[in-house]
Parts: sequence; structure tokens; C-alpha cells
Amino acid sequence: MHFIVLSILFYAVNNVLWKKNLLHCSVAFLVGYRAFFTCMGSTALLLYFYGFDVYTHQPLARITLGSVFGMMGLFCMLFVLKKAPLQWLGIYNLSGIFFTALYLYFFENSRLFDSLAGLALIVLGFGFYIYHNREQAIKLRLAQHVSLFCMTVFFGISSLIHWKNLGSDVPPLFIIANQELVVFVSALVVYFSTSKNNHIGGLISSHLYPVLQMALVIFFALYFSFLGLGATNPVVSSILFLATPLLTILFGALFFKERISSVNIATIAIIAVGAFILHYQSS
Repeated sequence: MHFIVLSILFYAVNNVLWKKNLLHCSVAFLVGYRAFFTCMGSTALLLYFYGFDVYTHQPLARITLGSVFGMMGLFCMLFVLKKAPLQWLGIYNLSGIFFTALYLYFFENSRLFDSLAGLALIVLGFGFYIYHNREQAIKLRLAQHVSLFCMTVFFGISSLIHWKNLGSDVPPLFIIANQELVVFVSALVVYFSTSKNNHIGGLISSHLYPVLQMALVIFFALYFSFLGLGATNPVVSSILFLATPLLTILFGALFFKERISSVNIATIAIIAVGAFILHYQSS
């Protein structure tokens, strides 16, 4: 659980950096540029610790399949991220956890919960959060619902596949390098097929330092996430990750002096108590 908590912290910082840097460039450029550095860095570390022999005994097709589903989930999420009301993102995230739990229960005979009380508190806190921040005046179009549904399915499948990969002793660094390569190539295709900006050299030089920051943060977020996923299961991991948007709000208040409501502070406290109970009873 320690790894998941660390990953959540890094993901929250990454979200703050994403929000800041997205003001100055396109989604596809930022995703691709960041993925390039993350892929190169994780590949270098993989070869340093495991050598070239690490490529000879890995289920490469299954790893790449999990990475492709993760990439498709990412782009589906980005498609609706700017316009989708917050409660819909939360509802689809919760529904994804529910269906993943059903799969693990019926097909994997997996032990899902070490502390039902702690997990229930986290879900309750998150549910209170999305209810308080609901936007009733904004409704989703059918295409947005389809994108959110696909996001939920793709992320769920990717999580299950990589969980099995980790259970087969695939190094987390291998999965990160593979996944970020898939994201980089996909973002490159999207950028050059949609962008009218031909001055990519200027964008690369002007955004180098911020993107390096993002690459370093997302690397640790992914690395600790896979370590935590291998030690638990996709359901527990996903429920704990519900804390990420709340921590993003908290970090936004700390780093950028954004306002934070008393209700959001209360929901952060509820989720923190749930995480403490989960840690105490599972340790």
C-alpha cells in the first residue's frame, strides 16, 4: 500500500503540472513530448539493471496489448476532460471499479478486500466529493458518454492485463518503457495529423524544462503504481486512486494559491481516514 500512496502523491503533482503546462500547448504535443523522455529514461534504467537479456523472456504481445488499451483509455479521457462534468468522470470511475471487482470475484477467485471499512470510507468520501462538485446544468452528448464508457473499459482491461504481467514477474520498468513507447508513437501520429503548427522546433525548446519535470514525476507515479498493483489487485488499487483528484485540489491550493472549499477539505479527511484504516488492518 505504501507504493500506491506514493504513486497517488506523484499523480496529483502531475495533474497540477498538466493543468499548468496545457495552457501553452496542445494535448497531443504535451503527451508525446513527455512520453518520449519517460520512455527513454525507463528504457535506460531497464537496460542498466537487467541488461539486454530482459527482452528475451517476456510476454511482449501481452505487455503491448495492455499498453495499447491504456493508451486508448488515456485518449478517450482527454477527449472529454475539458467539457465533461466532474460527477460523470467520477461515476464512470466507480462503475469501472465495480465491474473489475465482479471479474476478479467470478473469474480469478481473488481475495479482494483486506479492510472493507477503509475502502468503504474512501468510496464514501469520493462520492460526497463528486456530489458536492456536480454541475447539473451541463449534460453530456452521446459521443462523450461513449468516450467515457470506452475509457472505463480500456483502463479496466489494461489494469487487469498488467496485473497479470506483474504476476508473471515482468519488471515494472519493462511495462513503463513499453507503455510510454506506445503513447509516444500514438501522440506523434495524432499531433502531425491534426496540428497546423509547423514550428515544432520552437515548441520543443521552449517547453523542455517543464516537460522534463512532468516526465520525472509521471515516471515515479507509474513505477510506484505498478509496484502497488503487483502487491494488491486492480480493485484495491483503483479505489485508493480515487484520492487523486482530491489531492490535486489540495496541491493546487498549496502551489498556486487556488481556493479550496471546506467540503473538499472534509472529503480529503474522510479519504485519509479510510486509507489509514486500510493500511493499519492490512499491515
